[in-house]
Amino acid sequence: MWQDRKLLFRQVLTLCLGVTLASGASTQRETVPPGSQSQIHVVTNEVIVPVTVTNESGEFVLDLSQEEFRVLEDGLEQTIDQWDLGGDPLAVALVLETSSRPHAMISAVHSLGSIFTETAMALDGEAAVITYDSTVDVRQSFTPDHDAVERAIRNAKFEAPERMLYDAMAKAVEMLKGQTMRRRIMLIVGESRDDGSAAKLGPIVREAEHANIAIYSLGPSSMARDILEDAPALWAAPAIFLLQQGKNRSKSHGLEVASAATGGIHYSAVRAETLRDALDKIGGELHAQYIIGYRPNSDRAPGFHSITVSVSRPHVTVRARPGYYVPPPTN
Repeated sequence: MWQDRKLLFRQVLTLCLGVTLASGASTQRETVPPGSQSQIHVVTNEVIVPVTVTNESGEFVLDLSQEEFRVLEDGLEQTIDQWDLGGDPLAVALVLETSSRPHAMISAVHSLGSIFTETAMALDGEAAVITYDSTVDVRQSFTPDHDAVERAIRNAKFEAPERMLYDAMAKAVEMLKGQTMRRRIMLIVGESRDDGSAAKLGPIVREAEHANIAIYSLGPSSMARDILEDAPALWAAPAIFLLQQGKNRSKSHGLEVASAATGGIHYSAVRAETLRDALDKIGGELHAQYIIGYRPNSDRAPGFHSITVSVSRPHVTVRARPGYYVPPPTN
């Protein structure tokens, strides 16, 4: 089933104007004289925005043209100069909670390996596996090897009661920033709670969105709902507050807010079937997104800059990250 869907995406790509986009929130190519041993450095202001478009049935809309998109930054219309469907191959950091608390999820997590490699990694992606409880451990560094990734997931042990979620997210950001030629995704499977991390959520999310890392999450929800897709509008205001102020208003909804702030989504799921269903939806979305790039028309002053993406076609839903944060200059 996934191979058929991937083939469809590739067929659509051949009909659309495709442009390969470099990873990174701000890019600029510096010319190097012929024969020079210097490397090309990427340093210009370009904002990259993955955009998910669905119809009233929740199906992905894959036949939009660049001319149907409109992007506003801080209320000002922007010129789209990069556009693609599907984008670069993926680098996915899979972050697994392995504390001894989520007993209902243990067997479910062990069974996720094959569907994760088939949907999220697909044919040309790479993945790393990070686990967290009382410590944060890299169980598998980035690799295209499906068997190695599945083995790391299958061998995860649930022993300590602590949940150092934010430290694990910080480690994932660090590793993903090294994946310069791929689209960067953090996928978290666990509860939206943290016990004892040194890292803080606000700086992690700001750094993630600045590096064009989209955060997706699935696991138990404090609202005790199962496989209910949280409406993006529900978390839009807290996500913007997090990017503006660098802190989360609600400690029990950190993953929901972090996902919304970076253009991803959170699914509430516990049982094996609902986890697999959520993972399949995320994998499908990652390969069906439009990737938009633009250079802001105004100065990128320090602070939060809002992004609004719309399309001219009626009866569709558009989801993208709500904006980005520019840190003040360092001395």
